[in-house]
Amino acid sequence: MLAFIVGPWQLSFGQSAIILLSSGIAAILGAVVWGRLADRIGRRKVFIGTVLNFSLATGVLAFTPDHGWIFLTVFRFFVEFGVGGLYCVDLPLVQEFVPASKRGFVGGLVTAFIPLGVMLGSVLGAFLAPVIGWRGLFACGLVPAPLCLLIRAWVPVSPRWLARMGRPEEARRSLAWALQVAPETLPLPRVDQEATEPMRWVELFKDPRSLLVSWLSNLGMQTTGYGVILWAPTLFVLQPGSPPRAPRSCSSSSASPALSAD
Repeated sequence: MLAFIVGPWQLSFGQSAIILLSSGIAAILGAVVWGRLADRIGRRKVFIGTVLNFSLATGVLAFTPDHGWIFLTVFRFFVEFGVGGLYCVDLPLVQEFVPASKRGFVGGLVTAFIPLGVMLGSVLGAFLAPVIGWRGLFACGLVPAPLCLLIRAWVPVSPRWLARMGRPEEARRSLAWALQVAPETLPLPRVDQEATEPMRWVELFKDPRSLLVSWLSNLGMQTTGYGVILWAPTLFVLQPGSPPRAPRSCSSSSASPALSAD
């Protein structure tokens, strides 16, 4: 979206960076808040909450006023607050329904939809933006919201979470749903009393080398990946002779003026 508005709005590098930076800060906070909630109230409720969070916040961006880069920054913060939480809960929710031997494969399938979504967004930006405008693309963000009704109707609560919370009968029914068998044919899951005790923060640092490697690898991956994804379209627009096709909701001014450096 930044590629379509950077020219007409005469955004500086600093303003553009603030718009993009808001999402990174929000994703960190969203991951912590939603992730903690998922451990307390269950994965399914939080999964529904994160989808509604980012979907409705994206829809609100369709009402962004012209030159309203602060409005865009604020609601991009709310969008990524939900997305950051979604990453923390969707993979555990899926993996807790499959045996350990299949978790790597299933986790790969779930993660593969992230780049597929980026590709879909790029295609919509290229072919749909000239028709409905960049505000129309933001309105498309409301599409995932009705999926919450399907999640509510079809997806049960994680059996592992239920067992950890001391609710074995509900855990058995949830597992029976996944296996498509009658609940009474399955034994009651064993409740691990140790797992029900809250873990202390210091336990995260039992293996500091593994933790450090995980932090550094993810920091490098996120910095490089999102840096290219977020900035590349805008930088291409700044090249002479390569403006994007102006969407209907953009002004008639040139789409590729030079940005002023902060």
